[in-house]
Amino acid sequence: MVDVNDEQNRVKVTIFGQSYTLRGSGSSERLTRLAALVDGKMNALFDQNSRLDFQTLAVLTALNLAEEYDTISSEYDSLLSALELEIKK
Repeated sequence: MVDVNDEQNRVKVTIFGQSYTLRGSGSSERLTRLAALVDGKMNALFDQNSRLDFQTLAVLTALNLAEEYDTISSEYDSLLSALELEIKK
């Protein structure tokens, strides 16, 4: 469930069954999309091990997302370096 109030740039989201009101500089749509990503990752991890408590699940989800970010960031840097080499030729 999502309740959006664009004037104050707040969005109410549900992540792993808990409601949160988020406010940020990004668009409400972006905040909603990010919350859905976290919710999906937490649910997928919980499906693999339903004995995890909420805190452990949240930390493992954060670590998984950090690993994905690091991988993508490294790939981006490699592609950027390759592109810069091509431009210099």
